Amino acid sequence: MNTEKYIVRLSDEERLELESIVKKLKGTSQKVKRAIVLLKADADGPDCTYEKIHELAIVGIQTIVNIRKQLVAEGFEVDSTPKPG
Repeated sequence: MNTEKYIVRLSDEERLELESIVKKLKGTSQKVKRAIVLLKADADGPDCTYEKIHELAIVGIQTIVNIRKQLVAEGFEVDSTPKPG
């Protein structure tokens, strides 16, 4: 289990929405990658390590940290884009 500061906990509805995006490759590649990161980081799901998420989504570790931080700080919004800084 991760000892992460920003714990991702998705509701069933959020999980279904993200799974739909990944399954249908719906949206931009960035949106799909963000969906993969959130699904794999879900503490009530696979709770994958940063390294495993990096391998699956092909994004940098800092990107994973930023996505998790944004979810915790601002809430769930699939269309959200990374904030600078």
